[in-house]
Amino acid sequence: MSITWGDVKFEGPYRMTEWDPPRRAAVYAIMMQPDPKNKPRTYRILYFGECSNLSERGFDKSHDKHDCWLDNAGSDSNLYTGIHRMANSTAGQRQEVESALIDRYSPACND
Repeated sequence: MSITWGDVKFEGPYRMTEWDPPRRAAVYAIMMQPDPKNKPRTYRILYFGECSNLSERGFDKSHDKHDCWLDNAGSDSNLYTGIHRMANSTAGQRQEVESALIDRYSPACND
């Protein structure tokens, strides 16, 4: 499965409560389903981020934006993530992709 935001293809979306982050550099997208019963394949973007190692980033309650995600999604079970792997990338390369996505979509939790 995959989901595309702008020109960037993300693996997923994966339900956050069931996801085990891989040990990879990536840009990631945090999403929610606005109407899971009637439109189960529709997602709203909440946050874009980047990191050099997803497995070390911390996507649970320790993430500094978790409260914002939860305020928007309503529950942890309505939080999803997608990842755009960027093997051998620099922080600058990932930040460039992240910034372009933030500029285009203005996610609620990227301030």
